[in-house]
Amino acid sequence: VYRQTRRGRKVLAIGATGAAEALAAACDRIGIADTLYEVKDAGPCRLDAVRGTHRSEAKPLRIALAGYGVVGQALAARLAREPGFEIVAILVRDQTRLRAVAPPVVPTEDIDAFLATPADILIDALSCDKTGEKVSARKLAHGIHVVSASKRVVQAAGVGLRDAAKASGASFLYSAAVGGAAPILETVTAAAGRGPIARVDAVLNGTVNFILDRLHTGADFVAALHAAREAGFAEEDCGFDLSGADAAAKLALIAEAAFGETVLATAEPLDEACVARVRTSGERWVQAARLARGTNGLEAAIRIVPARDAGGALTFPEEWNGAIVTLADGTTLSCRGRGAGGAATAEAIVADLYDIAAIAC
Repeated sequence: VYRQTRRGRKVLAIGATGAAEALAAACDRIGIADTLYEVKDAGPCRLDAVRGTHRSEAKPLRIALAGYGVVGQALAARLAREPGFEIVAILVRDQTRLRAVAPPVVPTEDIDAFLATPADILIDALSCDKTGEKVSARKLAHGIHVVSASKRVVQAAGVGLRDAAKASGASFLYSAAVGGAAPILETVTAAAGRGPIARVDAVLNGTVNFILDRLHTGADFVAALHAAREAGFAEEDCGFDLSGADAAAKLALIAEAAFGETVLATAEPLDEACVARVRTSGERWVQAARLARGTNGLEAAIRIVPARDAGGALTFPEEWNGAIVTLADGTTLSCRGRGAGGAATAEAIVADLYDIAAIAC
């Protein structure tokens, strides 16, 4: 369902009795609106009679997974239900760390051993940018496909990695780097295909949006941040999120997709002074990202403002992200979805894997 809705299609799902509730729960975990799909009850049929066999009939594609934190573990659990893919290697910083999801293979801390394991696709789910860039560049140079969830790696080294992919004939995909399960890059690309883009308005950081939502409901900042960490939305060191740098990095990737240009956004941090303004206002605030073509060229900014000043359309709940793309003729395209957490990010990665699988077949 996610793979089709991110292409702008509505889905008719046919399932056995009781499938509607299960599908609704699964879609809610990643933020697919119930207006984008409907379920037709096929009665007491065998589900495997209607399930696609696109990948299950082929030899599984081998996955080298770099990183086994929240996203890596969610991805491993997700791929356990996908017979077309097999994790054959996992790179970690600490093999002794206890993890909620048992790894399907023994992880290694040895980068060379990890890279030497034969694989068809590398997935970068690392928190270390330097290592993510290194393993991605090495695999792409050898014609191995790469799927990245790291917006910092894509922003800093994307040009070189795309060039390496083009030279070797490999794919370099990174939809999970922006918006989690909100298909923001896909929506921007679709909009650009219709005509010139005038501006993009978006909420791009699930951690900050979650905290702002909790502040509005009366929680203090410490409690809101703790809840974000407990839910897997915020890392222990979340300075990149709170400073606005995370949203700025994502906005730079959107600028490339929308205008074919690079841009450095100014960012307002969620600091003590900002938290005080939010708490005393009694209003719902959002971290609004704006990208627009102005008289002085491309302008980009990340501001924390009352939702009413953002037009209200960017008031997404909790960790949700979304975007509104406005074309020069006034036409708008929009998307939304859960923008943080393991399940949402993993689903975006799986969608990229299937795009690669379509080519590999």
